[in-house]
Amino acid sequence: MKRVLWFFVACGVSLSVLGAAEPAENRSPITISADALEVNRKGRVAVYRGNVAANDRGRGISILADQIEFFFDERMEDLERAIAVGNVRLSYGERRGVAERAEYYPTESRAVLIGHPKVWQNNDVVSGCKITLFLRDDRSQVEGCEGERVNAVLYPKRGEGGPAGGPRR
Repeated sequence: MKRVLWFFVACGVSLSVLGAAEPAENRSPITISADALEVNRKGRVAVYRGNVAANDRGRGISILADQIEFFFDERMEDLERAIAVGNVRLSYGERRGVAERAEYYPTESRAVLIGHPKVWQNNDVVSGCKITLFLRDDRSQVEGCEGERVNAVLYPKRGEGGPAGGPRR
């Protein structure tokens, strides 16, 4: 009986983790896999450990990490934030990011990468001390640390970067 109850608790937490703002019939499936799961309903937290892969198809975001903690509202229905630590890899649309830690705020559609973060879009890459991705707005903010500057490698798009006035003949 305890196993059956645990299964329903774990499934309920898994289903509500990333996609809570829409009616159930409009939500895309959310998948989370890990080596272990611990749920603390009093603490309103679910902790996935070991090779964690979370994929929210509805929002188009996926996060891979050694561990992800999901923090919920009082009713354990809506996700307030998620914190991923260890070998974090994030993908959203054409963007890919890596960091030691990531914080995800779904209601704000914002992700913060900390700990030697880098973000790629196509061949372009930026790095700094902290990278904030405003996913809904398709913009980002990169901050340097004391003694470290923001770095970017940007490749001109086809047709850009040529001499002024067009090609020479």
